[in-house]
Amino acid sequence: MKLKILFFFTLLIGFNSCTKDFEEINTNPNVPTAVNPQFLLSNIIWNTMNNQAVDAWNAGNYLGQLMARKDFNEVDRWDLRSNQELWDQSYLLLRDIQTLIDLGQSDQPTYAGVALVMRGYLAANLTDLWGDVPYFEAIQGENQGNFTPRYDTQEAIYTAEGGILSTLEEAVRILEENQSGLAIQGDVLYDGDLEQWIRFANSLRIRYLLRISNRQDVGEAIQAIVDDGRIMTSNADDALVPYLSTAPNQWFVHNIRSGDFGDVRMSTTIEEVLNNLDDPRLMTWFRPTEASLAGGNPEYTGMPNGIGPATRSNYDFSEVSQPGPMFRDVPDGVDAVLMHYAELQFALAEAAERDWINGAAADYYEEGIRASFDYFGTTLPSDYLERTTVALTDDTTIEKIITQKWLASMLVGYEGWLNYRRTGFPALQIAVENLNNDEFPVRYIYPATEQALNAANYQEAVSRMGSDNHSTKGWWEQQ
Repeated sequence: MKLKILFFFTLLIGFNSCTKDFEEINTNPNVPTAVNPQFLLSNIIWNTMNNQAVDAWNAGNYLGQLMARKDFNEVDRWDLRSNQELWDQSYLLLRDIQTLIDLGQSDQPTYAGVALVMRGYLAANLTDLWGDVPYFEAIQGENQGNFTPRYDTQEAIYTAEGGILSTLEEAVRILEENQSGLAIQGDVLYDGDLEQWIRFANSLRIRYLLRISNRQDVGEAIQAIVDDGRIMTSNADDALVPYLSTAPNQWFVHNIRSGDFGDVRMSTTIEEVLNNLDDPRLMTWFRPTEASLAGGNPEYTGMPNGIGPATRSNYDFSEVSQPGPMFRDVPDGVDAVLMHYAELQFALAEAAERDWINGAAADYYEEGIRASFDYFGTTLPSDYLERTTVALTDDTTIEKIITQKWLASMLVGYEGWLNYRRTGFPALQIAVENLNNDEFPVRYIYPATEQALNAANYQEAVSRMGSDNHSTKGWWEQQ
C-alpha cells in the first residue's frame, strides 16, 4: 500500500510538472505562430502564376486550339472532367489571401491591397471555369465553422459588392492611398512597385468588364479607367514571373519525358490562322516537321484537335510540327503569365471599335500586335500591319482584333478559350473524336468532393444553372 501511495504521488508531481511546462515543451521553435506577410505573399503569387502556366500547357492551349495532342488526351477530346486539383489549389490560395488581408489590415495595408488584386484574379478564374461557385462564404470553415458554403451566382461574383470588380477597385484605392507607406517584401511579381500593381489591377478590371459585356453596359466604366490613365503602358508592366534556369523554379516541360513533350503538336486551327496572316510567330512557336527537315525543305504543318483511336492511324506524325525550342529546350524559355500588355491593347481596340471608349481602334490594335511580336522576340515584318488580312479596313474588324488577341494568349492560362466563348472568334473546329456530343465545352464539372461534402448547396447550384456538364453556360455567356 505504501508503495502504491508513493507511486501515485510521484505521478501527480510529474503530471503537475508536465502541465506547468506543457506549452513550452509542445511549442516547436522552428514553426512560427505568426505568419510573416512577405513569405505568404511570395507563396500566393508564385503558386497562382505557376498553376496558370501549367494549366495553360495541359489544358488552356488545347481548349483554345493553339495546340493539339496526338495521344487521345481527354481535354483535347473535350472530356474536361472536374480539374479538382486546380479547384482545391485555388481555394487554398484564397485562404492564404484572406490571411494576408487580415495581416495587412492591422498595420500593413499595402499587403492587403496586393492580396485583393490576387483575390479578384482567382475569383474570376474559378467562376469562368466552373460557373456558380462558393465565393462569399468560402474559406469560412476555420474561423466561422462553415464547412458547407453556398454557391454564389456568376453574376453576383462579378458584380456584387465584394465581388471581382469591386474587389479590384478596392485594391486600387488601398494601394493608391498607401504608396508612400512601408515597402512590401516578398513581391516576386513587381518587386514592391505599387504603381505597377495599380496598373495591373486596373487592366484586370478592363479584362473582366469585357468578359461581362454581353450582359451589361460596360463602356462608361472602361472609359473611366482609361481616363484615369493608370493601366499597363508597355511590356514592362506585364504580369509575369520568369522561370529560372535552376531547380526548383524551372519550367516543368523542360524536365518531362521526351515522349510526353512529343505528344504536343501544332493544331490545324493555328496553322490556318498563321498561314493566312503569313505570320512569322509560326516559326517562334513551332518547329518544322521531321519529314520536311529530312527532305531539306522545312515546312510547318498542324493536326486537328481531338483525334482518338479511330483516326490516329490517319496521320503520319513525322509530318506534324512540334512546339518550338522556347517551350522545351531551355529551362527558362517561358514565363508564368497572368496578363500581357498586348492583351490590354486588344481589349481597348475592341472597346473603341464598339464605340465604348474614345480613341482609334486601329491605334490600340497595332500597338497590341507590336507588343506581342516584341514579347515573343519575333521581328515584325515591315508590311505586316498594312496587309489586307491584318489591317482594320473592312467589316471583319472585331474578328481581326480577337484573332490577334487569341494569338497573343499563347500560354496565358485559359484566355484564348475564354475569349472564344465570349465572341466566337477565331472560328475553332469541332474536335475530331470529341466526347461532348459535338458541343464546344464551356466549363469543368464540379468536383466529386462537392457532391459528397456539400451536397445541398451543390444540388441548389446545379438546379439553378440547369445541369452539371461541360456544355452548361454561365451567366456572362448567355445571350
